[in-house]
Amino acid sequence: MDVTGKGRRGEGASRATTSFVRGPSRPRRSGARSAGLAGLAGLVGLVGLVCVAACTPAPIEQPPLDVAVFPKVAYSGYAPSGTFKVMISTGADAPRWAVDDPSVASIEPAPAPSIPNTDVTGLSFALLTTKRAGETGVRMTSGDKVVVTRLVVTAYTDADLAAGKARYTTPSTDGARTPCIQCHARDGGVGVDHSPLKMGGFDAPAILGVIERATYPDSPSGQSITSSFAPRGPLSFAQHRWNLGDAERAGVVAYLRSLPLGGL
Repeated sequence: MDVTGKGRRGEGASRATTSFVRGPSRPRRSGARSAGLAGLAGLVGLVGLVCVAACTPAPIEQPPLDVAVFPKVAYSGYAPSGTFKVMISTGADAPRWAVDDPSVASIEPAPAPSIPNTDVTGLSFALLTTKRAGETGVRMTSGDKVVVTRLVVTAYTDADLAAGKARYTTPSTDGARTPCIQCHARDGGVGVDHSPLKMGGFDAPAILGVIERATYPDSPSGQSITSSFAPRGPLSFAQHRWNLGDAERAGVVAYLRSLPLGGL
């Protein structure tokens, strides 16, 4: 199940600009010749812009090196038999981390993960491990700057985890019930990472929309853990539409949130 399969155009990358420098003035031409030259110049300029748009490689996500924490809201879960972790990041210097309610989660600095097509240079990371369901603030202090992000921990049952694991791994002859592990296996899978490293900034409705309808919400409701990138609208893989039963909806989200972080 592809939770990050949408193209990531311009994530954190600076917008390209084009500068035009006026050359020396020339005698003004008149009549059809002048109009023809103007038309030719316009065509050449248009071709140049099309070439820039078509020939420029897709940008790598660049970290915004400012005093902010990503994502603005981190989502995770808790179940008696599961282990739930989620990662957050900042571009601030020498960050110090604290959880407002330590009974909900613990936090510790973490090494930078390896995330495909994402430049994590200059970012500092912290790893949250949940202890119970609830909500709390997560405080990042850098010098005299303080930024508070929010952690939302949903309560799951062991039955939820079992239902999610079964849907994730069980083969089926029904094409709409292809097991997630068929594409998203950590060893040799072709699907993108959908562990908490990639989807820790997305709530359950956003995740289920990607799984069942191949689309993010039209209004962004989630965020990358490394930048302000917030995908919206349909996935590029429109066939990513999988059947889930009622119990499987909560179960699959619970199971995804319990997966080991893919980039560590």
